Amino acid sequence: MSTFVLRYFGFPARAEITKAILTCAKADWKLECPVWPDDKAKQPVGQLPVLIETKPDGTEFVLTDSVAIETYLMKKFNVFIDVSLEQSVCQLQLRNQILDSCQMGWLYQFGGSDEVRQFAKQGFVGFLERVIKYHEQVLQENGSNGHYFGNKTGYADVALYGGFNALKSIEGLTDIVMNLFSEQNAPLMNKVLKAVESDSMLADYVALCKQ
Repeated sequence: MSTFVLRYFGFPARAEITKAILTCAKADWKLECPVWPDDKAKQPVGQLPVLIETKPDGTEFVLTDSVAIETYLMKKFNVFIDVSLEQSVCQLQLRNQILDSCQMGWLYQFGGSDEVRQFAKQGFVGFLERVIKYHEQVLQENGSNGHYFGNKTGYADVALYGGFNALKSIEGLTDIVMNLFSEQNAPLMNKVLKAVESDSMLADYVALCKQ
């Protein structure tokens, strides 16, 4: 059986969905937090996350890029529900919209100058409002059942949970995030969050998020 090392920072961000998939699949994995920027040059393209799979014969398979990592692990472990080609692409779209929101939030947190941070904050709020409106519509079209597609936990569901975990941890934006994701503003997305939390398949990941 393969073992995995996931290299990433010690806070919730781009590696959250990968953590969820590895945990869901009961894979043998560990998180390795490089010292940054000291270890930057040791990464394939100087970025994180990096996934290192050591196969039973001792060979290594290395991936860098969160979408590539997630796609590989989902196919390898056959986790989450099967969807059509169109739904698969839509799930990726939804996932990327959530992570794009996070990217704007991180620009606010680490942007440096007040001008950059205020610009990032305005963009963050406006974009996240549009994302929530769109996602609520997608969820309604699926019957408001706590899932983006079908009636079981899928990639987009986990992307929302991991993304929300990252969003609410952004320093200086937590109150804004919690308000935008309130039951009043995002009732169907809250239903997804609760469905993920109650899914025994993801219990270990949910516990990890609550640490």
